[in-house]
Amino acid sequence: MSEFEPLINHGGRSFGTRVIRPALAEFVGSTVFVFVGCMAVQTKDVGTIALAHGLAIALLIAGLGKISGGHFNPAVTLGVTLSGGCSIVASIFYFFSQILGGMVGAACALAVLPESVYKDIQGGAHTLGPGVYPGWAILAEGILTFLLVFTVLLTAVDEENSSLAPLAIGFAVAVDIIAGAKTTGASMNPARSLGPAVAYSKYLEVNVWEHHYVYWSGPTAGAIVAAVVYKILFASRRRLLFRER
Repeated sequence: MSEFEPLINHGGRSFGTRVIRPALAEFVGSTVFVFVGCMAVQTKDVGTIALAHGLAIALLIAGLGKISGGHFNPAVTLGVTLSGGCSIVASIFYFFSQILGGMVGAACALAVLPESVYKDIQGGAHTLGPGVYPGWAILAEGILTFLLVFTVLLTAVDEENSSLAPLAIGFAVAVDIIAGAKTTGASMNPARSLGPAVAYSKYLEVNVWEHHYVYWSGPTAGAIVAAVVYKILFASRRRLLFRER
């Protein structure tokens, strides 16, 4: 069993060990990831922002992956669950842990950054780029999330490649942000979008909620497609939906 796949076989472990402890790891990881992401936006350099997100997720997966699988993203949890890499009960706990962690991380950025800087970067909240239509934004988020979740499934879930997981997933996040930063902000992560949107809402200067549904519908669709493609075509033999006899 892969060290990044601790929830498939219970092995007689307690509910706290199987679910509560991993969920707490997801909360901590999501808090740190969103905080780092929001703080990095103040540089206004796409390469730097991408590197910060990518390195943060790689480090968090390397450290906490053996405890929770290292999702820190509801879309990733959805894709892993659909692929059989996480129990439904655990995925529910993960979801709320990630959402709460995103809010706490965004609140920490609000507390740390000077008000002028925070307002200038809209708290790190995601909004559509100039002239980007919501439908195309959903497609963009879907494709970017597909790449991320597909990478997770092929490395962290498929135990044959698990040693590559932190590096590969970190690269996927960085590449996605470089590609999509000017279009949607390249969220691929509802928790990363929701937390800063809630924190920045106190200012009411920019309506960060106008197209917020993009950052849920796009990643959800991308995660589902990634799970289906993985299970039907590219999973290791024991995980394939239709196995050869």
